[in-house]
Amino acid sequence: MRHTIYRRAIAILVVLLVFAQMGQVALSYHRKQQEAAAAGQETERKKLTLWYTDEKLNAYLVDVAAAFEEEYGAEVTLQLVTAVDYIEHINTASISDLGGPDLFITSSELLGKARLAGLTVENDSFTAGELKKDFPQKAIDAATCGGKLMAYPFYFETCFLLYNTNYVDSAPDTIDEILDYADNYEATEETQNVENIFKWNVADIFSNFFFISNYVNLGGETGDDPAQVQLDAQEVKDCLAYYQSLNAFFAIDADEVTTDSVLQEFIDGKTVYTIAKTDAIAKLDAAVAEQGGEGFYGIAEVPDLTGDLATKGLSVTNSVVVNAYSKERELSKEFARYLTCERVQDLYPMSDKMPVCLNVDYENSQMPVLLDQYENSVEVPKLTDLSNYWIEMEIAFANIWKGNDVNTEVDAVTQKVMQQLQTQE
Repeated sequence: MRHTIYRRAIAILVVLLVFAQMGQVALSYHRKQQEAAAAGQETERKKLTLWYTDEKLNAYLVDVAAAFEEEYGAEVTLQLVTAVDYIEHINTASISDLGGPDLFITSSELLGKARLAGLTVENDSFTAGELKKDFPQKAIDAATCGGKLMAYPFYFETCFLLYNTNYVDSAPDTIDEILDYADNYEATEETQNVENIFKWNVADIFSNFFFISNYVNLGGETGDDPAQVQLDAQEVKDCLAYYQSLNAFFAIDADEVTTDSVLQEFIDGKTVYTIAKTDAIAKLDAAVAEQGGEGFYGIAEVPDLTGDLATKGLSVTNSVVVNAYSKERELSKEFARYLTCERVQDLYPMSDKMPVCLNVDYENSQMPVLLDQYENSVEVPKLTDLSNYWIEMEIAFANIWKGNDVNTEVDAVTQKVMQQLQTQE
């Protein structure tokens, strides 16, 4: 009897030991699973999404995204999307279950709209000293909205003067000087191809606006103050009267002229002076290479009209914006800085886009002139209520070129735009 009880006790003890060991194994397995899961979360590759609308940026963005992934261990998905209703689509995606981009590239004229939609985060990635050293004030102003730096300045477009160095040695200070050149022009064997002394796209507001830009106020330095809008100064009318007078000298057909045709005629040696946009330089350099590598053009800032009527170019700055809805804000800021500053040396060679960053070297020694022109330009404003101004002024320029009364055209545009601004107050 005693042995039977002893054997049962031993059996019960063995069973308990087995269960205890099983419990320890299960607990150990559970702990290992938790540790493995935690480790997995720590090493899981973070992901960012960038939206943009210009396919010319493809090569640069792919290259920089790959470099950023290698250096920071974060995967960047690039999405080329339509420019139509761009901010609206970003907003809709951002508040949906699928989510929107962590960053997006946009022009200065849409930055105010993005801010009002709650899609922007302040750029606090640079010290004041870094901003002053790396960026022109024009770029900082273009990325500023509501008194704060709300984007990362990236690249710009502007207009400037081109002159054919086979025909003239230097750029004129004024258009009056171009008229003097035209009056005294005598055809020679060297100038046998010349058909136009001065030709530009008179149907393009971007090429025309420098005539009046020095005397309009489009929302102050940062372009977002509706109290600082002035469109009808007397100098504006004087400049437009001067613009109209040029039709008698150069007789450019607004219905036939295009930006591409104007540039091609300059390349072909048919034009002495023209107004061009930033993207023209790559085409000019390609033409130089085809012609044996000997340069034939000079770059200068747009000339004043006269000794009394000054000019400025028109510019648009594109910036990178960190989306306020992003779950990876800090990493997005890192990528925005990486994209617009740290790797921007490769932007122009890979996209023909002119970076606003100052610390960039160019093979073409004339490129710094474009930065000078950019700094001496009027930026397209951020005020959404001024969006119709460009359409109205393009029509006004066309009518004035055809001979319509300058005062009537300017007053009509001013009245429409100012009424819209007052309605929104």
